[in-house]
Amino acid sequence: MAKRVSARGVKIHRQYTYDSAADAVGVTPHTVRAWRPAGLAVLDSQKPHLILGRELKRFLESRLPKTSRKLAPDEFYCMSCRAPRAPYGAMADYEPFNPARGRLMALCGVCETPCNKFVSLKMRDELAQFLAIATRHSC
Repeated sequence: MAKRVSARGVKIHRQYTYDSAADAVGVTPHTVRAWRPAGLAVLDSQKPHLILGRELKRFLESRLPKTSRKLAPDEFYCMSCRAPRAPYGAMADYEPFNPARGRLMALCGVCETPCNKFVSLKMRDELAQFLAIATRHSC
């Protein structure tokens, strides 16, 4: 399994050698050299080769998967399916935390795993058009 590399340690106004770039992101210098053919821009007109911090950060961020997306109002994120899903039977339970907010609980429409979503009271009223919502009062 590939190691997930974070660009948080990279400073955009610095210049890095292969060794210092490897230390900044937590990989080996050989790995940084292997990124050149994959699209990492390197200043190779002189030795030692230098990597601009902003280019290293851009390269690492471009390799991250773009899996984040906004859920539709009537969708829940299922941790088991790892995908947005409609609730089973278009039903959900609402448990208030305070007068303005609460938790909407439903079962995944595919695998029937419990899913949660935090909503405002206003959003709960809007979702009542799509879902059959039962309000539970906590003890």
